[in-house]
Amino acid sequence: MDTAAADTSTYIPRAARFAELVACGPATIKLSIIEADAAQPVTGAAIDAVRAIIAQAGGRLAATRHLNAGFAILHQGEEGLWLLLHWWLEGGIATHLLWRSDLEGEPKFAPAEPLLMACVWELGIIDFERRAWMETAMSGKPISDYLTRTMPRGTV
Repeated sequence: MDTAAADTSTYIPRAARFAELVACGPATIKLSIIEADAAQPVTGAAIDAVRAIIAQAGGRLAATRHLNAGFAILHQGEEGLWLLLHWWLEGGIATHLLWRSDLEGEPKFAPAEPLLMACVWELGIIDFERRAWMETAMSGKPISDYLTRTMPRGTV
């Protein structure tokens, strides 16, 4: 038996939901939350820190050929807090920035290892956002329709 395979994590669904819209320079970002342990909800301090990081990324977003909309994921995992920020570019392209913070103490997000992209739980929200983008903005509907299509409360 391959011991490396035996040591991998077991998939257990995690709570997920849309939280709020957040400004990022000229764009509006849909913030969704994932919690590994629903009995330990994401704190207000973590959400405040995320709002600030998204706002600070506005200059980077503005320097791209953005389409004024995107999405972010705050994932309270088992070993850390993760923040993924994506915004849409022409041609159906999503950008990608990623930060990490320890779970203990006040959140202090720092850029994550650049080779990382997303975990299996985050990919659930990314898939939802992909479909929402295709069914709204890429189907000739206004960006406002995309922004109203939010992740329903459930699991990923």
